[in-house]
Amino acid sequence: MGTIKHEKSVVDFFTGAGTGTIVSCLFSPNSSVRTTVIIVGIIMVCIGWYKKSKSDKKVFQYIKEHD
Repeated sequence: MGTIKHEKSVVDFFTGAGTGTIVSCLFSPNSSVRTTVIIVGIIMVCIGWYKKSKSDKKVFQYIKEHD
């Protein structure tokens, strides 16, 4: 069960940091750096969502095995 908690913290990191990065860039002037940072933020959010879906599958499998 400890790995599930670790995976949740990784998911929270990627989605939170990605979202924060994107939101902070909305208030900066247009530039190529801003565009690059927004793209990196979107990628981080996508990684978080992907890891969350894998983590959810593991949780459901754990519950099914111990039911």
